[in-house]
Amino acid sequence: MKNRQVKEIVWTAAGIAFLLLLWVVISALVGNDLLFPSPAETFGALGRLAGTAEFYLSVAGSLLSVAAGFIGGNIIGVVLGLASGLSSRVNAFVKPGMAVIKATPVASFIILVLIWLGKAYTPALTAFLIVLPVVWQNVVAGIRSADRGLLEVATVFNFSFGKKLKYVYLPAAAEGYIAAVRTSMGFAWKAGVAAEVLSGTARTLGGKIYSAKILIETPELFAYTLVVVGVSLLVEVAAASIVQAVAGRKKSEADPANANEEGGAAHE
Repeated sequence: MKNRQVKEIVWTAAGIAFLLLLWVVISALVGNDLLFPSPAETFGALGRLAGTAEFYLSVAGSLLSVAAGFIGGNIIGVVLGLASGLSSRVNAFVKPGMAVIKATPVASFIILVLIWLGKAYTPALTAFLIVLPVVWQNVVAGIRSADRGLLEVATVFNFSFGKKLKYVYLPAAAEGYIAAVRTSMGFAWKAGVAAEVLSGTARTLGGKIYSAKILIETPELFAYTLVVVGVSLLVEVAAASIVQAVAGRKKSEADPANANEEGGAAHE
């Protein structure tokens, strides 16, 4: 197992080194930092930006707006997913709306929200609309994959709906939900930053990217883009780790053995 992990780290490092080398080669071929800055010029710009308070306020502003949309999308997605997974009628009612949200281009969402609500709410609501159908779909799939054997046991021991939800349905939905969090977090972050760019919101990473583009400050544009990529990777890992830890704890609490014991006690 250790050898496998070491090999994976080595190959990951090799992939990063290759990308940096490719960056250096392309920059040398272009020969103009205004069009395609070198890594040295980009990291130099990043260092200068990192020495200002405005940089950290921009990172915090983007994180807060995307986090608001992400959390909202998760809450509504889980609630609707549970309801849809447990009721075919609710699923039939909700499904068309989710299909429309999934099929609508992100740019259309951004422009419409910008027109309706203004730029202050655009990044958060865009992130919300990206996350909602992903979480909903994975929760529905998890509910429908619930172990039929456990459901039969729950029926035999006259489990209440709450106990069935706790011991059967929620554990079944947990794995798919973790995958949804990992996937939707990256999408939400990129869509949120794109909304910031199009709406020109102040003190956000997207707003800074827009300003750098207008002022033709390409090294700063590359530097802010690197920050967006780096933060995206960090928040994906952090969100997935937190949800996995919580889901693991809930799964151990909802162990079938505990369910049988409680069910047996109730039956007696």
